[in-house]
Amino acid sequence: MKNTIKFFVVASLLITCSCKKEVSAEENFMLNVQKNADAPKTKVAFDKEVHNFGEIKQGEIVSTTFTIKNVGDNDLYVLEAHGSCGCTVPEVTKEAIEPGESAPIHVKFDSNGKSGEVTKSVMITCNTAKIVETINIKASIKSK
Repeated sequence: MKNTIKFFVVASLLITCSCKKEVSAEENFMLNVQKNADAPKTKVAFDKEVHNFGEIKQGEIVSTTFTIKNVGDNDLYVLEAHGSCGCTVPEVTKEAIEPGESAPIHVKFDSNGKSGEVTKSVMITCNTAKIVETINIKASIKSK
């Protein structure tokens, strides 16, 4: 009995010590925000802040490209870009954007299950004074 208890204690210690703590998406986001807070700030400009797809059919998948330009004096780092819901998916570079340079932000919108007038946002976490920059897409979705 005593040996069995020792075995379980040792096994528990090994398991506890050998497990690597996984970082949740929320913890990772907060770490990135902290890194962003410490990074030198810059300024950005967009070629447009709103894209209107106009009238589209329900279920249609449409896309557009925004351009983000670094108009400040320090490198621009985009830490994260995400849509206001799963139907809006942005893609942007994770590489530094040097002062005076630009990069595309591709945004795909899936209108499946949506109808009427919709506005969706894309939030871009970067090393600007605002920390989160926002661009929007709009569409008028006609039901099938």
